[in-house]
Amino acid sequence: MTEAVRPEVLISRLTSDNQLWRAKAEARLVQMGEAAVDALIGALQHAHPSVRVHAVHALAKLRSIRALPPVIAALADGENNGAGAIAAEKALIDWGEDAKPALLQAAQAGADPIRARAVRALGKIGGADLKPSLVAFLADPSVAVRTQAAVAIAAVSPTDALRLLAPLLKDSDKWVRYGVAEALARLGSVQARSTLEAARDDPEEQGSYIRFWAEELLDELEELERTGRAVP
Repeated sequence: MTEAVRPEVLISRLTSDNQLWRAKAEARLVQMGEAAVDALIGALQHAHPSVRVHAVHALAKLRSIRALPPVIAALADGENNGAGAIAAEKALIDWGEDAKPALLQAAQAGADPIRARAVRALGKIGGADLKPSLVAFLADPSVAVRTQAAVAIAAVSPTDALRLLAPLLKDSDKWVRYGVAEALARLGSVQARSTLEAARDDPEEQGSYIRFWAEELLDELEELERTGRAVP
């Protein structure tokens, strides 16, 4: 028979350096179901980053509606190269349709570190119902939000994306232009070419990954054109 252990004890085991022990503790917390939710929500404030990541994983599997707001708040967890924020974003994508209303609210009114990740998560969850909100985000003051909205529209409404995203190729911020160019190139649109060429030749980015990223996308566009699969 499995030993009865309080959730707080299992959460303390998530600080272990032994990955297997941490995985087992997370699995047992999930097995406890609703009884573990409050302790896991509290663990999202733990000082140890790995505890916060495991807590997000467990809450995503339990999918308690009470856990949605704190997991969304974890999108701002930038410690340890953003491990907590990355885990929270993935968890919310896996959460799926039930997470969309809360994610949309966070994208509209959340703190700056949260908004762009919320928009990206919405795009990965998908659904035609998101299109009006995503289109509105194309005019958002935040560079990151505009960029992620463009990528999300390309995912949820590719047939409309060519028309909706083209104006952003003239955005005042080059990172928006580059992000939109990538989204259009992934759709096979030659509209992205001139912006990608500008990125390739960007004097501020010589020696950075941008040159190689742009060259790769330009090569992909060239192949699509050669085989007749490119779109205007």
